Amino acid sequence: MTLKASISGIRGIIGDSLNPQILINYTSAFSSILKNGDILIGRDSRVSGLMIKDLIIGVLNASGRNVIDLGIIPTPVVLFGIANGNFAGGIVITASHNPAEWNALKFVNSKGKFLSPNEFKKLTEQYERRQYKYCNYKKIGSKYINKDIPVKHIERILKFIRLDLIKKSNFRVAVDAVNGAGGPHTIKFLEKLGCEVFSINCETTGRFSHPPEPTPINLREFSKFIKEKKVDIGFAIDPDGDRLVVADKSGNILLEELTLALCIKHFLRNYSKTDIVINTSTSRIIEDIAADYNCRIYRVPTGEINITEKMEEINAKIGGEGNGGVILPKLNKCRDSLIGIALILEMLSVEKTSINEIIKDFPEYIFIKEKIPFYGNNISKDIINKIKFIFSGQNIDTQDGIRVDLKNKWVLLRKSNTEPIIRVFAEAKSKKEAIELVNKIKEIIL
Repeated sequence: MTLKASISGIRGIIGDSLNPQILINYTSAFSSILKNGDILIGRDSRVSGLMIKDLIIGVLNASGRNVIDLGIIPTPVVLFGIANGNFAGGIVITASHNPAEWNALKFVNSKGKFLSPNEFKKLTEQYERRQYKYCNYKKIGSKYINKDIPVKHIERILKFIRLDLIKKSNFRVAVDAVNGAGGPHTIKFLEKLGCEVFSINCETTGRFSHPPEPTPINLREFSKFIKEKKVDIGFAIDPDGDRLVVADKSGNILLEELTLALCIKHFLRNYSKTDIVINTSTSRIIEDIAADYNCRIYRVPTGEINITEKMEEINAKIGGEGNGGVILPKLNKCRDSLIGIALILEMLSVEKTSINEIIKDFPEYIFIKEKIPFYGNNISKDIINKIKFIFSGQNIDTQDGIRVDLKNKWVLLRKSNTEPIIRVFAEAKSKKEAIELVNKIKEIIL
């Protein structure tokens, strides 16, 4: 079974591990742990999305709840709508970066945040009990359409940034949305910023034009498109529009870790100095940037709710994940690609230079990620102990798998929340050192 149930959602392959009965049971369990009120839902463009949406709306209506449907829309818009409205909670139907055969339910609480580990534990317990209550025919809920929330989402970000400055720059911008949910919404936003927009793969067909994760190898067509259109900058997003990758005017796809680094540098320089929250797999570049401004870095386990919870705890103004996920809690309590786009375009307007000139000042690291198939529940204690022994005397963090920090390099082994794999991350000053770290871990686990 490929079903992945975690704070990152209930993910599986349609027709295999994610079947109608599981969808019904999890939706019923979710409804039963919420306070009274309406539910806000949205979905990415996957072919299976409409079937799932119709199914869960029926379940929620049968539970006596009204459902407000945003249709095909980026995930951040749903969370924004809940945080700024009066909803009992929400559901986003998306498997994010997973391939097209996957889909998922991502649950949102009444505060516009994904479920915390404690809330997810409560959901799991309710799901396992299979004791759900449905209403009689007089109290069946209804479905409504809402077109205002996406507009308000864009307006909120526009009010935060220096809109006039960006408009004066007259940017030529390319966008690749992999035929996911984010194309139309991102184009509208860029047009509000006064940009001339050139789009590719922005129709919401759900038939992904390339593998959905926004990596350089998957964005080769986009790279050519950027060169052809002679734009100033390119932005690629994943199917549900929460992760952002940047490309320069020559079509070079930047490492996704640089998205958050660019946003944090601009924020610290132009908005306010603040402590920063990132996850254990995010590049050390963020630590170096923070040190320049005497700001502290907090690392938490992977899962954006872990970041937002810690940000609220310490009142951090910006944070995120190195996979291209930028979080500004004043605007939205999740990763939001439009926030990243706004900050980066504002940065270019302020600095009056290219993205390449800006990143020249960044410390240079080589960042490597590898995936290894894994169907177990957890990485074994034997493996953890072997890594501790081999790297004894180094800084070791076991809050999310095991991370080892050495001088100017680090390595992390952790189980994925979203796929049946374990991930190995390494970062060092040279490619040779990074590969050696990855290979050392692989020797232990294989």
